[in-house]
This record gives sequence, C-alpha cells and structure tokens, in this order.
Amino acid sequence: MASSLKYTVHQYGAHELQRLGVWDLDVADKTGTKYWIVYIHGGAWRDPRIAHETFVPVITRFLESNGSSNNNGSTGETRSSSSSSIPVAGFASIDYRLSPHPEFPQDPVSTPAEHFRGARHPDHVDDVRAALAFLQRRYAFGDRYVLVGHSAGACLAYQLVAGMSSGGVEKDDSDVTVELPAAVFGVEGIYDMTGLDARFGGQYAGFLEGAFGPRDKWDEAAPMKYAGNYKDRFVTAGGGGLAVLGHSVDDELVDVPETDGMAERLRRDGVEVLLVKGLKGPHDDAWRDGRGVARTVLKVLDILQEKTRS
Repeated sequence: MASSLKYTVHQYGAHELQRLGVWDLDVADKTGTKYWIVYIHGGAWRDPRIAHETFVPVITRFLESNGSSNNNGSTGETRSSSSSSIPVAGFASIDYRLSPHPEFPQDPVSTPAEHFRGARHPDHVDDVRAALAFLQRRYAFGDRYVLVGHSAGACLAYQLVAGMSSGGVEKDDSDVTVELPAAVFGVEGIYDMTGLDARFGGQYAGFLEGAFGPRDKWDEAAPMKYAGNYKDRFVTAGGGGLAVLGHSVDDELVDVPETDGMAERLRRDGVEVLLVKGLKGPHDDAWRDGRGVARTVLKVLDILQEKTRS
C-alpha cells in the first residue's frame, strides 16, 4: 500500500547517503494538526543493505490498520475509509553516512568522497539533524512529528534528543532551528554500548569501534549514560516529552536490559515513558513485518491527540 503514495527522494547533503525518502499523505496539510512519522533505520551504523526504503513495510501496515484505500480500492479493517482522515501528513525515512563494513570494503584512495563509507560518531547523528532541518524547512511541520528509530536508529533518535550531534539540535549550518519531536519511539534500540557488548561476550566490539572509536569513547555517546537531564532537553526546552520504547522478547541481537535500562534512565529524569514489550519476532521483524511498529505509532498518535484535546 505504500506504493499508492507519492514517493520522492531528496538529497540533504553532498554524500550519496545524505538522502531521505518522503511518502506523501497530506504534506500540504492546511489544518496544521497532522503529524509526520520520521524514521531512522538501523544496521549497526554500517550495513549498506539496510537503507531508508526498509520503512516501506511499516508504512503499508500503518495504512492497512487505518483502512485507507490502495490502488485497487480495497480497504483495511478499522478506523477510517480514506487517507484524509488519518492524522498523518507524511512519512519520511532518513539515510545517513555509514561506517566501514568489513564485508563491503572500499578503497579509500580510489573511492570518491561522496561514496565512501567512513563515518564515525557524531557523523551519523549530524546527518539525522541535518535531515530533520531539511524536512522542517521544506514542509514546516515544526515539532509535529514522531521520530522512530530501529536498533542503531533508535540510538540515533535519542542521541538527537540529547543534543549529541556536533552542533546540538538547536542550529544547523543555515542557522535554522531543529525542533524536537512530539514523541520519540526507540524500537529494540542500542542505548548502552559498553553494557550490551559485555552481556554478549565482547562480540559487538567490532562494529561499535567502527562507529564510535575506541572503547573508552563509547559511554560519552551512549544515550543511557547521557551526562545531562532528558527532561531539561525534551520537556522543559520545548520538546513533546513522550518517550516510547519498544522491544520483542524474541529479539536475538539486542536484549531486554537495553530497553529496560533506558526506560529507567528516562523515568529517573522525569520523562513520561511508554514501554511496549508486546512486539513479536526476531530483531529485524520490526521493519520486515512492521505490524508492531505500526500499531505502536497509532497508539502514540492517539496519546498525542488526547494531549492536544486536553
């Protein structure tokens, strides 16, 4: 069903991976009441096979669960009969520069800079910030968006909220304010690199060193070990303040303590947390199937609309 939507790819930087996809539901929303759903993919900060298009199954599940029409005129089961009644203006999915991957080597001498995958923190979150600035300039949706990230993308989402990019989140290179989302949803996220690697017997050190450098640099980039206060960043400073964390008990790559620990940290800082442990399937089913993520996003939208009404 995502194929029934107008789809556009935008470049927000010179590198080939500084791009994003937009699926249009009602990007010209005149009411100013609809939300954007903005996605950050995972892939251990390095896998070139996982890109912004992997959000398509979630978009399709979302549209099906809302009963919106597809190209054949068929409808889903529930809440609406047309996309006009869905409280979403558009979907966006962000690509970002990747770190090196040993299975997909590149020659740093002969590979053009705009194709070379050599990113290291904070390059990844810098790109997320730049992509959001691009979207907010072009579509003017301000803070009316839900930022969703899977795995490494969930880490990036909470790094963005914590201001862990080179310039924080407040200003990009064009001196444009990057407004924080109404809600951030981390799906099976990595939030404590040191703890996760230790619990998995050190087998994650390779991709973590590729993304963040030596082990002694990991904690300063870890959302769970953020030195500031999330309430100050995400609530007091003007963000929506709803932190959502989702996990599947079937996840074979990231364990439950990552999600539980992040939830505890956010609550300790006074942030409202919605903890969702009803997701099903192995790690990548979150985006390959998409049902659980779509259901949770719908629940988040209901919460946000209720907050607006009250």
